[in-house]
Amino acid sequence: MICFAHNNFNVVDLEKSMKFYEEALNLKEVRRLETPDFTLVYLGDGGKTPHELELTWIKGRTEKYNL
Repeated sequence: MICFAHNNFNVVDLEKSMKFYEEALNLKEVRRLETPDFTLVYLGDGGKTPHELELTWIKGRTEKYNL
């Protein structure tokens, strides 16, 4: 069995993205890593599952990602 600890999404607007995942999936911030260049925010479901969603915000980036 393969199990992912977390999945990552790069975001342009961190606060807007966090609000979306909280409202849509009831995910809340469980930890954060701040650096001068980027911020990582991990969202979880309150311990119902071990999986986390990682949001990566590259500071200063203004254009949307084209993935």
